[in-house]
Amino acid sequence: MVELLGYDEDTAFTLMDDAATVSAIVRRVPPDRLQATRFGDWTAVDLIGHVTDVGEVFAERVRRALEEDAPRLEPVPDGMTGDPHRDVMDLSKRLLRAHQRIVALMQQPGAADRPAIHGEWGRVNAAHLAAYQAQHSHEHVLELSKEFPPA
Repeated sequence: MVELLGYDEDTAFTLMDDAATVSAIVRRVPPDRLQATRFGDWTAVDLIGHVTDVGEVFAERVRRALEEDAPRLEPVPDGMTGDPHRDVMDLSKRLLRAHQRIVALMQQPGAADRPAIHGEWGRVNAAHLAAYQAQHSHEHVLELSKEFPPA
């Protein structure tokens, strides 16, 4: 069993701030530079795609926790990056929608305590799912923002 993360106003701000940071990066950094900049085995486009794809997965997980009785959730495959030639502007918009969805869902009364069963973590709740995505995206967005600071 994993130690559960909590969800609060700071978590919501982290989700929204990270989406805004990615939006700013893809608006000011040319796509060819994003494709050429590497973070280990991944390009910046891969990293943005990964954060976006996982954000959508966790938005759906939060929704399921709120609407289903303890849904069973499978782990996200390691290294999930998707197509490396995706449109970064589209990825940015999708990330914003996923994070907005999480924040909106978590505003429902009782949302934080709604249970889910994760294949590796065991019994978790919607607060943990939302906070995990905030923590996960923030780690990657910090990497991106160090490489592409505002002018």
